[in-house]
Amino acid sequence: MYMHRNVTDKFIGTVASCDIISTGSWYGDLPDGIPKEVKFNRKDYYIEEIQHISIKETISVTYGIKWEHISKPVEDKIESFTTTEYSIEEPQKQYLLELMGRRFSDDIVLYDEDECAVQVQLINTDEIEFTYEFPFDNEMRAMSILFRQILSAPTLLLFDGNREKDRIQEIHIEVQKNMYQEYGDVNTLNFNWNEPSISIDCNSKQFGHSSHSHSEYVDNQMIHQLKQDIDFHIGETLYSLDSFSLSESHDLDRDPARGGIVTVRIKWAHKEDTLFIGNVTNQYVPTWYKNLINFIHAHTRDKSLQEFLQSNHTSDRRIYTYCSVYIFKINQEFYYRTDRNDIYEGDIVKVPFGSDNAVRTGRVESISYHTRYDVPYDLNRTKFIIDKLPTSIECVEITCS
Repeated sequence: MYMHRNVTDKFIGTVASCDIISTGSWYGDLPDGIPKEVKFNRKDYYIEEIQHISIKETISVTYGIKWEHISKPVEDKIESFTTTEYSIEEPQKQYLLELMGRRFSDDIVLYDEDECAVQVQLINTDEIEFTYEFPFDNEMRAMSILFRQILSAPTLLLFDGNREKDRIQEIHIEVQKNMYQEYGDVNTLNFNWNEPSISIDCNSKQFGHSSHSHSEYVDNQMIHQLKQDIDFHIGETLYSLDSFSLSESHDLDRDPARGGIVTVRIKWAHKEDTLFIGNVTNQYVPTWYKNLINFIHAHTRDKSLQEFLQSNHTSDRRIYTYCSVYIFKINQEFYYRTDRNDIYEGDIVKVPFGSDNAVRTGRVESISYHTRYDVPYDLNRTKFIIDKLPTSIECVEITCS
């Protein structure tokens, strides 16, 4: 549907030149030419992109930004910040012009609306100008896709406004958790969009275990659905992320033991990589990251993805008692927890040891007190002292024999 601004409803003759001016919402980072006030207070403005495609001797696209304050009566401003020339063979250019002439020589339904997103100006070989204005029209989606393919420019608004924002090529996630002293768990996930393949590695230096889930040949239907979920639900959010972003947690909570550090790197087909860094806590992990992990988990059913999310514990201000226990038969010290108030340095205790929790005897070498956030060994994996034994010499000798 179109609103006609010329003497006749239909284009007549042969198209000699064409101008297409489209206006749509701006995505991604704002360019350098935009005032700092607009950049810093972006949520207070309507920000639109102006794309002027000119098909004459050559094909050029001029990009601009238009902004208007949501509440203040500030006049709109338009800043042209870049013009891109597209090399195209003469037959292809003539083909595009011919398509435009054919499309606008068809029967046109008049559309009366003040706010039109697209303006098309056609000039025929007799230098007669024809102007059409209309809202974005999905009936012209096929022509829009054809233009984008011929020009190799996926971000053109054109006639439908449904530009391809950019294509994700790869998502790489690294999560470092339980960073107590020299310990640390490092979990990595790599999702290659084009292979397609998903690989998940969970490695714990502290607890001496690792798991690997490499899916080099994954079900195509599953990958297709996963891509759709990511694109539809969080695609715009991922595209709009800053190229480098420090989450709010870096200003308010710099202790990496509070959950850990997550790094997300997204490779795109056209623009530079997006890099996000944040803390893995309930308070600071963004919703899009939780959704991303949940989408992958829903389609792969990989339980190890739980390691990529924040801990489920609530705020904890309790004090935990840790005992360093020297186990006689092992000749090494290990951390154990206790809730008892009658255990002191030098006490002889029974403790569970190893994967089978065999009962061993040891001596308490030191006692320390910690919050959840500065424990010397992971709170949820530290075992408890079973019992305290009499500390007579005879008992120790019998126990150690």
